[in-house]
Amino acid sequence: MYAVIDDGPYAGEQVRIDPDATGRPPRTIELSDPGGDPRGYVLIGPHADADRWIYRRARGDIDE
Repeated sequence: MYAVIDDGPYAGEQVRIDPDATGRPPRTIELSDPGGDPRGYVLIGPHADADRWIYRRARGDIDE
């Protein structure tokens, strides 16, 4: 399954993710930003493609 990144430096990119023990996508994932700092992304919902899920940056991880 894949995470489709909705915003941030990787907007529009897809990242392969592993499902949890029940086969569902994880509620959160962590990716490194271009500078190497970790950024949290939260599950928003399903994508039009069955094996893809939309993720958006967590509120506390948005640069101001």
